[in-house]
Amino acid sequence: MVDNIEVMRGYMRDLGIPENQQYRNDLYFDVQLIRRGKDHPTLAAANYTFKSYYIDSIELFDRYIDEIKQCCDMFGLRAYISVNAKSKLELSKKTLLKYAEMVTLEEYKKPWRFCDSVNGSLSGEEKRWVVDIDKEDIVNMSSIMDIINNFCESEYDNPIICYIPTRTGYHLITHPFNTYRFEHKCQERGITPPGIKKNHITLLYENLPVK
Repeated sequence: MVDNIEVMRGYMRDLGIPENQQYRNDLYFDVQLIRRGKDHPTLAAANYTFKSYYIDSIELFDRYIDEIKQCCDMFGLRAYISVNAKSKLELSKKTLLKYAEMVTLEEYKKPWRFCDSVNGSLSGEEKRWVVDIDKEDIVNMSSIMDIINNFCESEYDNPIICYIPTRTGYHLITHPFNTYRFEHKCQERGITPPGIKKNHITLLYENLPVK
């Protein structure tokens, strides 16, 4: 089992999510319950988003968390959460534009998915990245963190914000940094550079059987 609920609750607070729902609050995070093909190899659909939640307060997050865990436990899902705080106003504007475009083109296929589709494209004002440390990278994790913090140009003194345990490794959540210098320094040390995902999600919760 991987449970990052407490860590991500504090993470959302740090990025400005209020304790209670407020009319004027523009920020939100999204949580996606995803069935992964690798967890269910006998099922036809490789990857499937079971449900999405839009979280704009800690109160709402806490209200949903039992439901999220129960769904994951019952259906073998993983719960992921965005690492960037997104704008409700931007989501509303871009969703309306998407609807207008589809109506103009008379394309009405699954219009209820427009909001989720637009949400997936939003990155938020304060960009945060995910450095994906798989199990083969864990042995080099301290060196990778040292390279990011000390050898990559960034507007932040310490680009690494936190690390999140995943099923097979870790996600380093970071501020943006110079990826060219990162890759070059990794190669100097004989390390294969891990993947960097610039608008991504990280693992919130899963309780899948250990294989």
